Amino acid sequence: MTRAVRGFTLMETVLVIVVLGIVGVSLGMFILPAVNSQQAMENRAALVDSAETALRRMARDIRVALPNSLRVTNAGGFTLEMIPTVDGGRYCNGDADCNNSLTIGAADTVFDILGCFRNGTFTAAPGSPYRLVIGDSSGSAYAGAAVITPTSTSIALSIWPGTGATPAVCGSASATANSYNRHRVTLSAAQTFPSASPRRRVFVVSTAVAYVCSTAGQTLTRYSGYAIGALPTTGTAALVTDKVTACSVTSTTGQVQATGLVTLRVTLATASESVTLMHQAQLDNSQ
Repeated sequence: MTRAVRGFTLMETVLVIVVLGIVGVSLGMFILPAVNSQQAMENRAALVDSAETALRRMARDIRVALPNSLRVTNAGGFTLEMIPTVDGGRYCNGDADCNNSLTIGAADTVFDILGCFRNGTFTAAPGSPYRLVIGDSSGSAYAGAAVITPTSTSIALSIWPGTGATPAVCGSASATANSYNRHRVTLSAAQTFPSASPRRRVFVVSTAVAYVCSTAGQTLTRYSGYAIGALPTTGTAALVTDKVTACSVTSTTGQVQATGLVTLRVTLATASESVTLMHQAQLDNSQ
């Protein structure tokens, strides 16, 4: 008995291959654009997130910066330098319920503030980074001018009036009727602040901070912890973002000092995607 031979003919095999090829190409025409679109969206989202994080990081430092301490340089990107404030208050100047007022234009070592510093633990021994700034209308604190206490001058805080060996808590009711305990500042060396602050503000500062954007290196770097007046690059460097193809601070130093508003712009890009974000930051502090 002869058994029938079963299988595929060459023509059938070729036909199946052709049909599968047509189906594969047809599916690819629909799937590939969708996959590429998804990847592009993910790349754009990552760039937007990096750019927004960088801008918001700069804005946080700008908002607590010492008034008039923002310095802008636009060259191959930008350098934005500032002196962040650690604390602040309003100094006494002839107030009836103040025991020690700050004398402007003459040497003084002791004065009270109207209320309390937020952090009463910044008292500084000689050589420590904490310093006081009053009446800096032009950013002269960088030069170590009279508006800022020298690094060799220590700052001591006490509570006035306070009672007994353990002074009362700052801000609590004092023994004097209708008054409250407040912080008293004592300097180890006499300091002459030549100009008053329009709002009688006294600021506590420590070190400087700078953001350096390099379009050549495609990076935005934050430098911190360096001495006021020193080069930003002497500080501790921390990469904020990379892939930077363009960046600028569209406000000049003079405009920032006049308006207290900083306009930042940054562009991040990959091989196929590019995003540009702009952000405006307002200095919360005032003279």
